Amino acid sequence: MAGDTLTTKAEGEEVAVKYCTNLRASVETDVNAAPRAFVHSREWKKIMAGDPVEINPSVGHGMKIMTVAEWAGRWKRNDDFPDCLACGSLNTREHHFIQTWCRGNRKWESETLCLDCHNYSWRSYCDPEFTTPSEHEKERWNKMLEGNSALGVEN
Repeated sequence: MAGDTLTTKAEGEEVAVKYCTNLRASVETDVNAAPRAFVHSREWKKIMAGDPVEINPSVGHGMKIMTVAEWAGRWKRNDDFPDCLACGSLNTREHHFIQTWCRGNRKWESETLCLDCHNYSWRSYCDPEFTTPSEHEKERWNKMLEGNSALGVEN
């Protein structure tokens, strides 16, 4: 999958590191009847109620009453996590994926819809040392202030 790898240099050569390999913590999993990710949550309620939803702008415009399969038909499979956590089916489509790589650490989340049982399978992961750039800078700043306090320097 494009964008799902980070290229690093190992022993003088570049190596692609896949987002879901060499995990250093457990993957959080959850099964829900509705999407946990905010994306598509409003449309899901409309689909299940038989109300019209907006047509994907790449294929047209306007509103349409759609089946679950028709609505999710343009989504791809996640070949790394193809199975439904509720029923085990491989008939799933990923509607949500976010990953962040920062200073060699990663954080990601994925949610797939099972087209057989209509449950959502959530998987997320975060390296133990992962921090965002702003969290990292705040931590560095606080350590510097603590060091100054220990030396008797006023902040």
